Amino acid sequence: MKDFPDIKKIKILEKNSQKNGSGIIHEDLLGIWKFKYVWGKESDEIKNISSSILQVLSARLELKSKNKEDQINYEIKNSINFGLLNITFLGSAELKGLRPLLTFYFKELKINISNFPIFNKELKKPEDKKMPFFSLVGISTKDNWLCARGRGGGLAIWVRS
Repeated sequence: MKDFPDIKKIKILEKNSQKNGSGIIHEDLLGIWKFKYVWGKESDEIKNISSSILQVLSARLELKSKNKEDQINYEIKNSINFGLLNITFLGSAELKGLRPLLTFYFKELKINISNFPIFNKELKKPEDKKMPFFSLVGISTKDNWLCARGRGGGLAIWVRS
């Protein structure tokens, strides 16, 4: 079992990242992250039902460099699996600011059964003011976890797989 920070430690990390930045850099985020837990906007309790559902669905966040020289932009992939059913959102993400924020949008939605595509839809880029983001709170390269607060206020933790 990996060592995750508890909500008190996460809130301290968050205050520090708001003041001084989290120190998270481009390379830290590369890879596949499996969803672990989510906390509500104003809550110190893990949202067990949401967390359990996302764990059962193998929710994953994958970040890849767009190209070697680019230390800001990523290809982003968010996916869940339910048996042979796979739902994947593909798009672009960008690291912004000191904290930093990982802003992103999805260009495409793909649904497959096994490796067989059954649905594919192009998605519109939202206006800049409505762009989804993760405010990156903290990371442990030693214990392989990443913590971030989403635009909706929820706090999530992922484990590098």
